[in-house]
Amino acid sequence: MSPSSTRSLSFLLCVLTTAQLSIANPPLDPNSTIADCSCYKAPGNENALFLNHQFFDFRNLDNATTASNLTAPVLINNNQDEGIEPITSPFFGKGFFGDYFTPASWTKNASESAPVTLVNSQQNIYLARDAPNSPIHLTLRTNRLESFQSTSDLETTELSYLFASIRVRARVTGSFGACAGMFFYHSDDQESDIEILTRDEHSTMRATNQPGVDPQGNIIPEASTQVPIPAPGGRANGSWTDWNEYQLDWLPGRSQWLINDIPTLNKTYSVPSQPSNFQLKMWSDGSSWPGNMTVGGLATLDIEWIDMVYNTSHDAAGASCKTVCRVDSIATTAVPQVAGGNLGAARIGIVPAVLVGLVWAAVLFYNDL
Repeated sequence: MSPSSTRSLSFLLCVLTTAQLSIANPPLDPNSTIADCSCYKAPGNENALFLNHQFFDFRNLDNATTASNLTAPVLINNNQDEGIEPITSPFFGKGFFGDYFTPASWTKNASESAPVTLVNSQQNIYLARDAPNSPIHLTLRTNRLESFQSTSDLETTELSYLFASIRVRARVTGSFGACAGMFFYHSDDQESDIEILTRDEHSTMRATNQPGVDPQGNIIPEASTQVPIPAPGGRANGSWTDWNEYQLDWLPGRSQWLINDIPTLNKTYSVPSQPSNFQLKMWSDGSSWPGNMTVGGLATLDIEWIDMVYNTSHDAAGASCKTVCRVDSIATTAVPQVAGGNLGAARIGIVPAVLVGLVWAAVLFYNDL
């Protein structure tokens, strides 16, 4: 199956299955593209393999899919302090993107350490474009009111990710005092983060495994690391205000962060080991981590696409695959490309046994890419 399909749906869910896996014969052409990949390589990590793949591309959605004028909704005002605003487009409802991600609307009251009440609103999650003919992007927004911070939180409906590699093409803009978060989450002590703080220099990102403080409230130095953002092509002095590809590899016993395909950090401290979901947030609560945004301030996290290879706690206890595919450096967007053949003993994650049965991969793509 390829993105040239003429079916009418602009966002299409393709479920691919193979049964009774065996060694490929003859070997597959490494330069060919196929639909029946058995497993996937993590970009930039040749030793990590995953059973599942999802790609969410916002750049070329059509009007029928978005049902939106692709401009930012009006800002939340002082009277909208309950987080009950509706979704901004049917795209975020069931049947499209909303089958995989759901906007949150919870509230967190102010405290001594976080002096600003946080109120999530679905109105802060929307599709937009910079100019009439520019690519569409997903936006998460936060703005500061007199009595609260209006924020945004988008979470996967899948709660059982157990090791993954995720890439997000994103940029951050706006006022001092916000945190853009892209992370796997099980609990406050089982969390691995890509974070961009608008109080930081534009050239740095935070790579964090939680917890960041001990039970006495002391900062744990190895939890969070401020890393430089390399510009595409390896040039120094990149900026989070530009479009960058942020990658987090969550592996057994190790977290790895890459930016624009360049490895920036490995961390073994407190690597999560429990089934998790994936979350996108744009938030502040006035605490020391994001900072305290000035009333009237505004910041946004913009995303062009999300690409994830992963295993879940529901996958077979052990697996090997006959066809390994890659999802980076491919000829056609969203169509994985064969990385090699005759890999009947290829190892999935950390489990050595052979999978017999169904392997599935979900790929979301746009017809006319």
